[in-house]
Amino acid sequence: MAGAPTGVTAIVGAMDVEVAAVRQALTQPRLITVLGCELTAGQLDGHPVLLAESGIGKVNAALTTAALAQAGAASLVFVGVGGSLAPGVKVGSAVIATTLVQHDVDITAFGHDPGVISGVLAGGEASPALSDALAAAAESLGATTHRGVIASGDQFITSPDRAAAIARQFGAVAVEMEGAAVAQVCTRLGLPFAVLRWISDSADTQADTDFGQFVQRIAQLDLAVIRGFLAISEGEINGSNTDIQP
Repeated sequence: MAGAPTGVTAIVGAMDVEVAAVRQALTQPRLITVLGCELTAGQLDGHPVLLAESGIGKVNAALTTAALAQAGAASLVFVGVGGSLAPGVKVGSAVIATTLVQHDVDITAFGHDPGVISGVLAGGEASPALSDALAAAAESLGATTHRGVIASGDQFITSPDRAAAIARQFGAVAVEMEGAAVAQVCTRLGLPFAVLRWISDSADTQADTDFGQFVQRIAQLDLAVIRGFLAISEGEINGSNTDIQP
């Protein structure tokens, strides 16, 4: 995976369960506070990292991203769960974002396309190098991976009609609540980033039940994929399997 940025890698999840195992695996952990956000600096398998639990939603994610950039992150990886918007994207698979867009940004009354503010996408395009390394790490765990647009909004989608509308309007294959805000900040700051979402539900009337069951498995999945990502991006491994299964 030559070309992936080196330096301090920021690792972000919205909820404690998405970053708890990574936090426990850090060596030399040190708490710092930047822009009111609590970050953990440390080493993961010898790699310098900054770890953060952003909190749920776009504002929390955007503020945390800015704090990580100010703290010295050279690249950022956001991991967590999301809902499927495509029939072929099944629960347990991983979606790696190519582009992220805020599906709840709508100023069409002023002649702009949905998800666009003043001609600029409310989101951004992920780093191909980081995304390739993240996909390879997920595949090394035996996960089925998908690439595509991820849509973000301050809504937990449980309506099949709303899910279909988001998929149709933005060509999105997954939906969640933070990634596009992270993408927008990273794009403005020139910070390379990648986003992976483990599919926990199908953004339908069963979404709350499916989410609750799947999220209990996420801690070890996130730790395994981040470890693989860091090793692959530094050219240390070439996709050997592990015992963690999605």
